[in-house]
Amino acid sequence: DVQIHKELAGSIQQIFQEIYDSGEQFPIYSVGGYNWRGDTSSSEHCLGTALDINPNENYQCKNDGTAIVGKYWKPNEDPYSIPADGIVVKTFEKYGFRWGGTFRNSKNYMHFSYFGT
Repeated sequence: DVQIHKELAGSIQQIFQEIYDSGEQFPIYSVGGYNWRGDTSSSEHCLGTALDINPNENYQCKNDGTAIVGKYWKPNEDPYSIPADGIVVKTFEKYGFRWGGTFRNSKNYMHFSYFGT
């Protein structure tokens, strides 16, 4: 179970079904959604419009590669790391989500957000 904004629940179910049904069969063992981070937080997790997938293998890091959250990102080496050109990114983008691997100020390879933050 994952908590997400009720308006996105149907889309999230469809996204995970498409990922599951794909030939890639990407392994997902951990998903985080809604998470209150305080009154001053701008995180979409506070709104229930962001998800994190397999956080240890899809870290958030500074542009120099220093880990902020998680351990590493090794797509095509670790099966739990999300490849930039894989079914997970493609499916979330199809439904209007932005992948944190495309962020400029830091990379967040686990993160998918509806409003792109």
